[in-house]
Amino acid sequence: IEGNFESAALQNVERESYVCVMILLGLLCVLFFVTHSLLASNSAKGAAEKFLGSMFVFYRLAYNALSLVFLFLILFVLLKRHQMNFVFQPNQFLSYAGILAMAAGVFIIILAFGNYDLGEFAGIKQLAQQIHHPEKLVIKGLGKYVRHPLYFGIIVLAAGLFIYMPTQMNLLSALITCAYIYIGARLEEKKLEEVFGEEYRSYTQRTKMLLPFLF
Repeated sequence: IEGNFESAALQNVERESYVCVMILLGLLCVLFFVTHSLLASNSAKGAAEKFLGSMFVFYRLAYNALSLVFLFLILFVLLKRHQMNFVFQPNQFLSYAGILAMAAGVFIIILAFGNYDLGEFAGIKQLAQQIHHPEKLVIKGLGKYVRHPLYFGIIVLAAGLFIYMPTQMNLLSALITCAYIYIGARLEEKKLEEVFGEEYRSYTQRTKMLLPFLF
């Protein structure tokens, strides 16, 4: 009887610990996505530029550094050894499918970066004050098939991770990621409409937002 009581108590502790980890993961994801979108907004950038003055050239670097810190914490929670609660049982077929999906996601992300000026994206050009703002909308590469190819790659990667390891924790992180991507894409498109006007609105009418030919 004493052994059964100790086993039940241990299971309760493990269950409570798992719930705490799930809550922590959810909070980290929400905090990352909220700060990521908020700090990228024109209003936040304008306020920071007034406050920082000449130091504003470091804004993008600081923004990227904060994002990396949050991503590291999220990955630490995901990769830390914890109780495995599966949504459904994995098998060899799903494992291979998940690996292929993750590889495809990484490949799409790499291609998507071709649409960006990496120096500006990383915050290096800001230090040299060499930012060039295009006067005309430039559509190239995967942008011809989906308006947000980088987000598309992240969705495929997150889906592949869940298929490969279909745990409740991976499902939670995938759902939060997809929800943020949709909200973030909407906010980003509002800014692009302000910059490019009718040209961008025409682009949205003929090109899907997140999934080529579907959505």
